[in-house]
Amino acid sequence: MGGIDIPTTSMRTTDLLNSSSIFWRNPNDKCFDNAILMYDAKLVLDENAVYKRFNKIQIKISEIIFFYDDQFEIGDVGEKSRAVSMREKSQEEMQKVNIITPIIANSFYDISGKFYGLFKKKSHDKFIPLFDASILEIQKNQDRWAKKNIKIAYNFLGISSRYIEALTFEE
Repeated sequence: MGGIDIPTTSMRTTDLLNSSSIFWRNPNDKCFDNAILMYDAKLVLDENAVYKRFNKIQIKISEIIFFYDDQFEIGDVGEKSRAVSMREKSQEEMQKVNIITPIIANSFYDISGKFYGLFKKKSHDKFIPLFDASILEIQKNQDRWAKKNIKIAYNFLGISSRYIEALTFEE
């Protein structure tokens, strides 16, 4: 968990991570080309168990499975009306999807949410934005499987297309 630099208030985290260049407020801090710089970051082991804190840390984008941000609302009125107009012109329908990630370190994620557009087209992006999203972590501890809800702010989630192992579309 932590914060990142976003160049404008109308930009969502997904827009930034899907762009060809990542914004760095201070380019002299940049080390890896394929990383983002996080500030006031915490490595959290369990919902409230902070293992370590970092003033700043670089995270490789290729290693991000999913992310969520805490922006309740973005964009101005004009931008929102343009988005609605574009969606109507392209006749994009809302779809529900259920996604399963690969097993990593004895757990995998069962993610569900809604999106607009064609999933095949969105799958070419690095991250796919989902709204009304929910995440279940399925963990294997010794010989038992356990489910754990992951809390996300405002039910928004960006999932890496690289970590989608299986998916199904809901009616």
